[in-house]
Amino acid sequence: MSDASNTPSISDRSSTADTINSQNSSSTSLEDLVPRPDDRTLKVVARASQYFENKNYKAALGEYTKALTLSQPNLNPLETSDFSALLFSRRSATYYCCQLYKDAEKDAAQVIRIRPEWTEGYFRRAEALLEMGKYDEALDDYERAREKDLKNPRIPLKIAKVMILKDNKGMGRDICVNSNVLVMPVQAKIFDCAIEMKNIIYVVADMETRQCVVIDACWDVDGIARFINQHSFTLIGAILTHYHFDHVGGYPPPPYDYIPVRVPGLHTLLKRYPDIRAYVHPRDLPYIIEADPSLSSYESRIIHTHSQYILQLGASTLLRFMHTPGHTPGSQVILVNQTRLFTGDTLMVGSFGRVDLPGGDRNEMNKTLNERLARFEDGIVVYPGHDYDGDWTTIGMERARGIVGKIIL
Repeated sequence: MSDASNTPSISDRSSTADTINSQNSSSTSLEDLVPRPDDRTLKVVARASQYFENKNYKAALGEYTKALTLSQPNLNPLETSDFSALLFSRRSATYYCCQLYKDAEKDAAQVIRIRPEWTEGYFRRAEALLEMGKYDEALDDYERAREKDLKNPRIPLKIAKVMILKDNKGMGRDICVNSNVLVMPVQAKIFDCAIEMKNIIYVVADMETRQCVVIDACWDVDGIARFINQHSFTLIGAILTHYHFDHVGGYPPPPYDYIPVRVPGLHTLLKRYPDIRAYVHPRDLPYIIEADPSLSSYESRIIHTHSQYILQLGASTLLRFMHTPGHTPGSQVILVNQTRLFTGDTLMVGSFGRVDLPGGDRNEMNKTLNERLARFEDGIVVYPGHDYDGDWTTIGMERARGIVGKIIL
């Protein structure tokens, strides 16, 4: 089980890459350059900018490289410094959009070498370092960028993001993995469906006692078991955020019933680990039994988790349950040590769970978003049940988006 990455989608990259130019008062434009580059070079740069704007990053990369080649021999180094730095900055942004982060880092370093007083170089390099998982180095460059541009509102948000990602590093979290063993055709269909659903499975562990629980164990029970064994954890429980088959397993309902098999999940886990308990809100239990009747034989091992139920792992890991109906009657979120909130399908990145499925309730979802979740502090990190538009967010981010506190009627 590996950490889920937080790579922006390609559609988000151009806006991310251009932010520093539009908001940084120290940014230099072609019109500011004295003397101006020759017309041929300017035409190449114009084409590159147009390609970039149209998100044709590969073509933009070629044109920016051509512009750098044209500009270097024709102009005096002292006169071309601003122009060269600007081109390196723009090519760094283009490399970033092509996911060529090492090249983006190198070009950003050139900007810093040529114009150390500019914000762009530090911001560009921080962006590349962040994507490479070099959080300490990225944080240093974001801090330098902030020192040089105190009015840019995006840089403090980037710093906060790096600090959260740094804190998250190494947590047991996974999007359903591909099988590394030979599987039957039916099993292959399950893996294909799992990848399409983009579920996230979480393992929450107390590092002192090595006790752990798994949240929404489904699809790849073998992968979960491998992860737990590799880290020498002891599984004591399975937590369900809600009853849907892609979180609990069982027989898929229409339109997913083309999978002619029971999806591995809670039943498989309880059978494999005879000493663990399952933590389920009682209002979702009838739906769970209906989807997988064999679970009725395990009811003595199912703990009913009403709101404010507390589960403790070791001496320092506290899990607090909160009932958040709306997506399903028994949907629940789990707050770990007052800092991390596992929300299942109740709250995701920029969205909330559907209310048009069996058991969904629009009025209850309104209460959940406006009252129940609105009580949490902005700094609490949210881990959703699917990686649709990202694998984490914060209460503050969703409040700013209008999701927490949103009236959906």
